[in-house]
Amino acid sequence: MEFCRTDPTAVVEMVRRVAESADPGEHGEGVEVVIEAPQRGLISGLLDGKPLDTNPREQARIGVTKAGGEVRYPFHVNLVTGFGGDAAHRVAALPGWARSNSAGLAFLVQKGRPGARPDWAGLVDGAVGALAGLRRHPPEDGWRALVDRKVQRT
Repeated sequence: MEFCRTDPTAVVEMVRRVAESADPGEHGEGVEVVIEAPQRGLISGLLDGKPLDTNPREQARIGVTKAGGEVRYPFHVNLVTGFGGDAAHRVAALPGWARSNSAGLAFLVQKGRPGARPDWAGLVDGAVGALAGLRRHPPEDGWRALVDRKVQRT
């Protein structure tokens, strides 16, 4: 599904539906909602300090369900970009979130109290905001979201 960066309402609903389904995914390790930023142009990438590569779409992979389909805090967002693990520290620190470069992978973690209702809008806004924050002038249109049920986390 395509959406505008400043109106991710449909993505919030997608995350909510995945969570309500308690889907364990095809491998039993959970389901992710993947947000993809529009592809960078060569000049844009160079101005933002992004290393030259094959220029894939950058992703924020939101871990909505965990092993067995469990839904609970903390929720992680894996940033898959040309910045590698450093991407986590290139984005602004948000209250209630942790940033981590774990073995070269960039993670943002939305924390919450045990038993607290998930903040789906905050989770999606944080993921989209992180991808946008890695760019000098993030585009409004051309953002995509999809569900990945083939997650293998181990």
